[in-house]
Amino acid sequence: MKISTEPARSVELGVFLPVGSGGWITSTTSPQLPATYDYNRDVTVLAEELGFDFALSMAKWRGYGGPSAHWDTTLESISTMAGLAEATSRIKVWATVHTMVFHPAVVAKMGAVIDQISNGRFGLNIVAGSNPSDQGQFGLWRDLDHAGRYALAEEWITVARRLWTEERVDFEGEFFTLTDCVSSPKPAALPPVICAGGSDRGFKFTIDHCAGSLLQGGDDDRHIALGRRAKEIARESNKPDFKTYGLFTLVPGLTDADAQARVDDYNAGVDLIALENQAREYGADTAKENTSAKNFVQARTDAVAVGKSALVGSPETIARRLAYAVREAQLDGVTIIVPEFIDDLRVIGEQVAPLLAEFGVSTLAASGVPA
Repeated sequence: MKISTEPARSVELGVFLPVGSGGWITSTTSPQLPATYDYNRDVTVLAEELGFDFALSMAKWRGYGGPSAHWDTTLESISTMAGLAEATSRIKVWATVHTMVFHPAVVAKMGAVIDQISNGRFGLNIVAGSNPSDQGQFGLWRDLDHAGRYALAEEWITVARRLWTEERVDFEGEFFTLTDCVSSPKPAALPPVICAGGSDRGFKFTIDHCAGSLLQGGDDDRHIALGRRAKEIARESNKPDFKTYGLFTLVPGLTDADAQARVDDYNAGVDLIALENQAREYGADTAKENTSAKNFVQARTDAVAVGKSALVGSPETIARRLAYAVREAQLDGVTIIVPEFIDDLRVIGEQVAPLLAEFGVSTLAASGVPA
């Protein structure tokens, strides 16, 4: 790995909550995390104590089975974050919503309420697609091409924002119709919205309508190019304040060898049935520009529980690699996935975060500022 020549950066640090059974590693030998509110509350409270800036939860409606029963149980994202808003006092709480599942007027109302509960800490991650099996099981999947999904998402966010700021809304679109629609209370300020669209069309939608983009993170050339491309499109769109958040899987150990032994153990128990089910669901997606679908299909091809882009090693190794990725990809935030969300999160907050400063990346978690 090259030494970064990019200037020092200050970044937000977030945790991608394990709201699906088994967490984020598709294996029978990885920590079998419970998809319970209590566990996710403990993780979020710990993240706040460690100085993390935000907690994000995914939205998932159907699991992948296999011997690990991967994601067969999942918490609903919006209601989960409402509870976590009450359980915390500083950390930002971001929910994920599928634009095909929830009408924007419904989310506008729920978001305004959670804005009150959280004292302005609520935000949204909107997903324009997903896959036909996940949402098709209850008849809400719309068979749209890639451009059509983002056209729907553009109407969706337009309606939600108008309801957050206007007393009465009339709207006649291709996907949504509102007649003298009222929604009160209003949020004190517009909740921040992010999106994980990875194609150029997805980037363009995200930059035009959102405050930030959630990108797959890594310290290889491909992931660094992805981060730089998002910043390039933002500059072309005259959005200099647009933020990019890298999503990183981190596997810490006392030493590099110890961390690699963890990965080897998880890969030995890889749940190929669950990966096959996941790849089949996303492989059936007709929108071949769906970046997430490509990643899930590739995971089955690689047949490993921990992918090649994971940052694996001692706290010093992870800090060095993560800082390089942040600086080279010009990221504004880091969203973290770990195998176990109590002990591993402590390692990241108490050991990795302070070391990041030595490699030109500063975070609130390393500042010693208490929650």
